[in-house]
Amino acid sequence: MASGLLDKCINIWSVKEAKIVRAYNGSGGIFEVCWNKERKKVAACFANKKVCVFDMRL
Repeated sequence: MASGLLDKCINIWSVKEAKIVRAYNGSGGIFEVCWNKERKKVAACFANKKVCVFDMRL
């Protein structure tokens, strides 16, 4: 699961373990996050009108 916050953090969660397994700091508050179809990448939309894509395979 992925979540984004207005504090500029994107968190990747292990639902099975109920804990954060990865965290990324962005450049602005986050309004939306979504996984791609293959569940290998997460995109985040920031308040400063930027979009970032994170490769979860790394």
